[in-house]
Amino acid sequence: MLTIEFDSIQSMGFAVLTLLFGKWIINKFPKLEEYSLPPAIVGGLIFAVVNTILRLANLMVIKIDTEYAMLFMVIYFTTIGFEASLQALVRAKGIVSKFLFVSILAIFVQNFLALGLGKAFGIPGPLALLLGSPALVGGPGTAAAVSPSIEALGFDTATSVGVIAATLGIVLGSVSGGPVASTAIKKHNLSAKDPDASANTGDRYKSHSQRQKMTGERIAVMLYGTLVVIFLGIFVTKLLNFFVGYLVGGISFPLYIGPMIVAATVRNISDARDKPILDDEALGFTSDISLNIFLSLTMVGLELWTILDMAIPMLIIIALEAIITIAFARYVVYKLMGNNYDAAVMTAGFIGFGMGSSSNAMACMQQLTKEYGPSPLAFLAVSIVGALFIDFVNIFMIYGFINFL
Repeated sequence: MLTIEFDSIQSMGFAVLTLLFGKWIINKFPKLEEYSLPPAIVGGLIFAVVNTILRLANLMVIKIDTEYAMLFMVIYFTTIGFEASLQALVRAKGIVSKFLFVSILAIFVQNFLALGLGKAFGIPGPLALLLGSPALVGGPGTAAAVSPSIEALGFDTATSVGVIAATLGIVLGSVSGGPVASTAIKKHNLSAKDPDASANTGDRYKSHSQRQKMTGERIAVMLYGTLVVIFLGIFVTKLLNFFVGYLVGGISFPLYIGPMIVAATVRNISDARDKPILDDEALGFTSDISLNIFLSLTMVGLELWTILDMAIPMLIIIALEAIITIAFARYVVYKLMGNNYDAAVMTAGFIGFGMGSSSNAMACMQQLTKEYGPSPLAFLAVSIVGALFIDFVNIFMIYGFINFL
């Protein structure tokens, strides 16, 4: 069998090629846009499937060096830390706190369900956990970031399991969010014109970015700042691991936890200043680029042939997780958020990011509000929780589960 090996630099270039191929595929087949699948997932998954077929046919295999995936992963999660604004949480006057609470509750539900179903199918606990909130609430980025810690416990297939599960979640979340919420709207005759539906959110969360022309200098300043925060944050990670490991043996946090904490601190210092020091729009570019390259490297490095023996149990578990998440959204999220039109739209958003990503959530809600009318309050709550807080909270909770196992 022919073996082709790419070094770390070639692998990064090849990963970008699959990313561009994914963009081309999505443009060629616009239907894919409805699923909010990242181009990195589309292009990388196609390559991973082809590579698996070639290997199983004993013809050829391409080996990828994913060394630089760690760098882009840390950059991405540091930008997530920059979004943890307590000021944004306070501005929302309770609705965001309530939505954050039900989202945290969903993390527990997904993880306990994954562990229980995994045990029934004979899947080891740490590997089964990847089929819970790391893949569903977290999405591909979190699943890929957590997987190395699972691999370190002796489960070499962790990355493949986590990323494939997250991809399935994105598809299921994107197709179910709108219909579930639409059913609630029709059943209860809800409308954007209801007296208790939001026509105005008042003091809505606003970015600190000045609406100026985007320049290379703006992006560079935020990238330099991000790298400095990473430098300082890694010391925080080491200190945390030293003290926590001293108190409870065997527990350690991943490298990016410290940078996320430092970034969150910088964000809230920036919010407290008359002149903010963070440029959210430029940070968005840094976040998008680092996530795309991180996901591309992760996807092309997948060895799908290693998980064929657990493909059927994994599909069953993800399907059951999706059913429970949808039921949780319909009967818990909808009721706790107010039983009104805003609550119905938030239900769609919850399913979107509860089984995929914040972009999934936005797509589900946009589809719904185009038909039934605007819901500014729903977009406010879901965007702040889904894009700012839930990834931060989810990471800490996942490692709590891992260390418990």
